[in-house]
Amino acid sequence: MHLGGKTHRVKADVAIIGGGTAGLNTAMAAAECGASVLIVDKAHIQRSGAIAGGIDHFMAFMETGESWDTREAYLAYVGKVARGAANLRIHEKVLCDELPAAMARIEKMGISLRQEDGSYLRTQALGQPGPYSINFNGQRLKPAMALEVKRRKCRVLNRVQVTKLCLHEGEMAGFCGYDMRNGDFYEIQAKATVIATGNTNRMFKSQTGNPFNLWYCPANTGDLHRAAFDAGVELANVEYVRMTIVPKGFSAPGFNAFFGMGGKLVNGLGVPFMTDYHPQGDAAPRNVMVWAALTETKAGRGPIYVDVRHLSASDLAHLFSTLGIDKDTLPEFLMAKGYAREGAMIELTVSEPMQARPSEQCGSGIKIDEACASNVPGLFAAGDASDQMGCLHMCVAGGFYAGKQAAKYARARNRLLPLKAKELRQERLRVFAPMQRQNGLAPGEFENVVRIITTDHFGPIKNETSLKAGIAKLDALNSYRDELAAGDLHTLMRCHEAVNIHAVAKIVAETSLARTESRFSPYHHRSDFPESSDDWCGLVVARREGDNGVATRFETLLYDA
Repeated sequence: MHLGGKTHRVKADVAIIGGGTAGLNTAMAAAECGASVLIVDKAHIQRSGAIAGGIDHFMAFMETGESWDTREAYLAYVGKVARGAANLRIHEKVLCDELPAAMARIEKMGISLRQEDGSYLRTQALGQPGPYSINFNGQRLKPAMALEVKRRKCRVLNRVQVTKLCLHEGEMAGFCGYDMRNGDFYEIQAKATVIATGNTNRMFKSQTGNPFNLWYCPANTGDLHRAAFDAGVELANVEYVRMTIVPKGFSAPGFNAFFGMGGKLVNGLGVPFMTDYHPQGDAAPRNVMVWAALTETKAGRGPIYVDVRHLSASDLAHLFSTLGIDKDTLPEFLMAKGYAREGAMIELTVSEPMQARPSEQCGSGIKIDEACASNVPGLFAAGDASDQMGCLHMCVAGGFYAGKQAAKYARARNRLLPLKAKELRQERLRVFAPMQRQNGLAPGEFENVVRIITTDHFGPIKNETSLKAGIAKLDALNSYRDELAAGDLHTLMRCHEAVNIHAVAKIVAETSLARTESRFSPYHHRSDFPESSDDWCGLVVARREGDNGVATRFETLLYDA
């Protein structure tokens, strides 16, 4: 009878769940403020999270004197491309105020944002009014951040899956989880806790058929979205299902590189089509380009390609080298498919949907205020796990800001709050229950059924009938969660991931049902409400109701223009 190994009780001023970009920058800031810091990661902080393999762009305004390159112009851009999802007051705090220091911090860690000649290579895409994206080699950025938090004496627990948040009289007291390698159980108390565990993936069918070959990190499975929701934490922007355009057969990053360098989307007739959908053409916001690709394919004008034949030899060489920064094998894949560097049109397709931000300029998840705090005192969020942060620039800058705010809160709280022994015992029994079942349901089978339901009913186009039917089918799976079985600790992790994906899928469907308009199509496209409405310019906020219910409310966001 497996009920786990040893019990470890750990205390910290600031505990951070998630050791990706946002989590590590949160840790740096909290340590710099004098707090004792604990980082808990489901993988290993050296190579975990969305930029585990690397990244090739950092978005920034740089005050060069150009009219588009100012703080004010940048905020106007955010208000345009993320209208109805981005809170500009929070955005100023989590990015604008922190941006110069964030860029300096990356450089100080030994990762240059510059080219070999000392200049910045800046490219324009994603609806930007100018070339905001700094092209750089970020292949070693994640290990550099991991070394930095160790240098700052932060304690790290790798390979620990957090399963429950613990409250005391409505305030955050700590959390618990288990070591996925040896089964040890961790009970962690903290004066302040920061969730930085990213978005939710593996929720929809992938274009390759492999649920782990995804555009984004397949280890991000909504673990803390589910745990936070169960603890009464409010979520926002979770109705959006994000997609991108990827090489067909290989769900790899590359969008910003292809189109920032001047690639053009063409259809199966060889005709460029983006100017038919947006005045910025191939520099349009990502959601517009995805919508255009879906529309062209549906109209029978597929397949779609990126045409780079007009690029110079030096630009092509740079493009193919940067495509390997995020995923080492992408250039090899493209060459193996016969896409020679000179004169090739590379076939693309639309990636799998995922629960994530509708724009590069906001987030999706735990609703935060201007101090990165949730509605539960003592609980903060950063990066893609929050509703107002995403992408490298905000995870570096905003993560650091969240760490300062959490450390400030921890200083003001003069004691650790107690964890409830009965609650911990019950959670331990729940966590290891799949290992008591001899003949149960495999987590992969359960996950696959969830993916069929989500893809058929709200991935991405949906309506009231499809959403209600999808919710009913997800609810019908509730009893099967108690039949999941695991013969080892790795499969136990998969069991909990499957349960978390299922739980977040229902929240996505319920919030999609609540928003009776379309916004950022196809990220939220209602076929029964195909137009955007000013009445819905704001956040759909979700909170748990009863045992399995989802209650929603609407919060208006105001913009100057």
